[in-house]
Amino acid sequence: MKNANSPKIKQPTVTELTENKIDDYLTRREFEGKYIPYKTARQFSSMGNASTEQLGQETQRHEYFSDMERHFGLTLSYLKNVSKVKTQYPLIDVDTTLAVATRLNIAHPRFAPKRGLVKDANQGYQAAIMTTDFCFQYVDIMTGETKKIAVSLKYNDEVLIVDSGDAVTGRTQDKLKIEQAYWEDEKQQEYRLITSSHWTLSPNLVKNLAIARRHRNLDVPHIILKSFQVHFLEFLTGRKRHRLADLVFLVSNKMSISFEKTYGVFWYLIWHKGLQVDLFRPLADASFVFNAKEDYAWEW
Repeated sequence: MKNANSPKIKQPTVTELTENKIDDYLTRREFEGKYIPYKTARQFSSMGNASTEQLGQETQRHEYFSDMERHFGLTLSYLKNVSKVKTQYPLIDVDTTLAVATRLNIAHPRFAPKRGLVKDANQGYQAAIMTTDFCFQYVDIMTGETKKIAVSLKYNDEVLIVDSGDAVTGRTQDKLKIEQAYWEDEKQQEYRLITSSHWTLSPNLVKNLAIARRHRNLDVPHIILKSFQVHFLEFLTGRKRHRLADLVFLVSNKMSISFEKTYGVFWYLIWHKGLQVDLFRPLADASFVFNAKEDYAWEW
């Protein structure tokens, strides 16, 4: 919180431009008949790492503005106790975010329309609609209770000030303080800031899940899939450790099915929880495969 003795910061105003942005979003969401992200990758096409993802016609569309967001979304899609993931979630109650910013004496995010393109009443700095990177539901693995959580993602260097004159990082921290107070104080909802060192963003985990997801739609008859699972488990639970290539080779011979198809089935079973292996280890062909010590689930 800013020093209480500091001069009060003048906040941006809410004009019909801000209200029109809110109305336009609510209209689009009503037309879609479901949640849609407030911002889209298309709006930020100059950002090389911005991307859109929708795995099927009935699934939620996700908008990612960084590799970090995309990797976090990938991990969430795998975790067994996570559901209803929403990206770029708007805090459309702008009067509340302004009140929070005023209470903290922090400048609210703002924008200024180009002069000459709007009428005089809408000139100057306007209150911007804030967004939170992710909102989702999860089942508490200890209590079984379904909870909601809001999450902001930042790279470590975006939130660690090493230079007192670093205004960009300072503004990022201010925005995060407003978000945290909005969710925790105003909405009484769990809020977390996750940085690039969080376990959900482990490079090995992300790489392994990316491979597994590419194989998620294999068309394998159930009875054959069950035989694959039995043979993989037979070798995984034995006393001898196997490298991934060797494991696939052994099961391929048992099933009399090609190495390539057996390799794909291994990853299919990983994605659909038919096998539980340690995904925090590299699973390149020369790496050993170890059983996971526990299920993969969201917990703090």
